Amino acid sequence: MINLLRAESIKLRTVTMNWVLGTIAIAFPLVVTLITAFVRGDDNDFTTDLLLEVLTGTSFITVLLVAVVAAASITSEFGFGTIRPTFAATPRRLRVITAKALVLVEFGLSVQLGVVLVGVLAGTAIAEGRGSTIDLADSPNAVPALVGTVVLAAIVSLIGLGVGLILRSTPAAVALLILWPLMAEGLIGGLLGLVFDSEEPARWMPFRAGFRIAQLNIIDDGPSRLMSGVYFGAVSLAMVALGSWLVNRRDA
Repeated sequence: MINLLRAESIKLRTVTMNWVLGTIAIAFPLVVTLITAFVRGDDNDFTTDLLLEVLTGTSFITVLLVAVVAAASITSEFGFGTIRPTFAATPRRLRVITAKALVLVEFGLSVQLGVVLVGVLAGTAIAEGRGSTIDLADSPNAVPALVGTVVLAAIVSLIGLGVGLILRSTPAAVALLILWPLMAEGLIGGLLGLVFDSEEPARWMPFRAGFRIAQLNIIDDGPSRLMSGVYFGAVSLAMVALGSWLVNRRDA
């Protein structure tokens, strides 16, 4: 298993696209957060909540890019046929999928944890240098939301892997991972709301529920942060399980 983990880690590190997307995933929320802290740091109404809302809000881009990297890490192997020698060397395909899942979860955690740490520390330093007072203790939801963003990145890495295992096509997987949370869930949730005359179905759409764990202030009466994380995590595991079953049923 150690050799498989090393092999999957090398595969992830040696693909140029992963470095490009990883750099964007880290740079985008940090640039926006730090510029906001500098520009608005001298405002009297610039608070801890405002800084964290910018950081957690822009981190959703990081989350989506992590999902794209995860999906492409497996779809590219099917596309170029490099998965065949891997399965030939390790006939128990579930071991390969498990190793890839662990490496991708580590990637998601590392990227988002780096964004959170740098964003909070550097953003606080810049804002306080401009005259603001930033203290995480002033915001009761600060730690849960920041931890939620890191957990969310780990979960979506599994979602991306599951989608990649099922579709085996990089364009299809990337399109689904981008369009589903940004457009499809809203349309489907709205339609279900009209059918059942309730907003409850929309609140349980997978990504909408998952994004709740990274929101600083949850203003409606939908599922709790913990319940949302458990539910979205279960969806991600179900996607990986379905993808694993299909991989064992189909030729490489």
